[in-house]
Amino acid sequence: MPIQLKIVSDFVCPYCYVLETMIDQLRPELDIAIEYLPFELTEPPKPQVDTYNDPERRSRYAQELEPLCRRIGLKMCLPPNVVPRPYTRLAFQGFYTAREQGLEEAYCRRVFRAYFEEERDIGDPEVLVSLAAEAGVDPAEFRSALERGQWAEEEQEAVRHAKQDLDVHVVPTAFLGEHRLEGGAQSVQELREWLLAHSA
Repeated sequence: MPIQLKIVSDFVCPYCYVLETMIDQLRPELDIAIEYLPFELTEPPKPQVDTYNDPERRSRYAQELEPLCRRIGLKMCLPPNVVPRPYTRLAFQGFYTAREQGLEEAYCRRVFRAYFEEERDIGDPEVLVSLAAEAGVDPAEFRSALERGQWAEEEQEAVRHAKQDLDVHVVPTAFLGEHRLEGGAQSVQELREWLLAHSA
């Protein structure tokens, strides 16, 4: 039986990408199945933020994230030079098309990498279509679903569910049964121990 992990995250959260990377590093020894739940850090019409030119954020990332990224071998732009930080609503709507095709994990990994390593604007529909195709998702179906707003209501309900019903205030938040892990882990070993302790 795989470890059934539910992860509430946002594509523009670097801590979420760190958690994804740690999980990938544990896959050779642990069978982990992920269910993703979207969490928009900035929901339209709230103003988008400029993370790239934020000195306080840069300082925090340098202290907290850069050492952690070095330990796990993850090269991230902290923060990416994408101004302003993209809304992620369309990226998450596209995620549902990827899920329909059994490619949600591949799609999520590709979107994370595009933003944090390649500094691509994941709020741009054309960028998303390209990334979806690279993840193996049918690009014509993906584009059509975005243009029609096929998953708009489902995505919005999922965000509401995460923020209100699950009472998530920090991303990533991982759920394993009734147990929750907020903010990720400080090491792969710490994550491994948490998963094993709560999956028995």
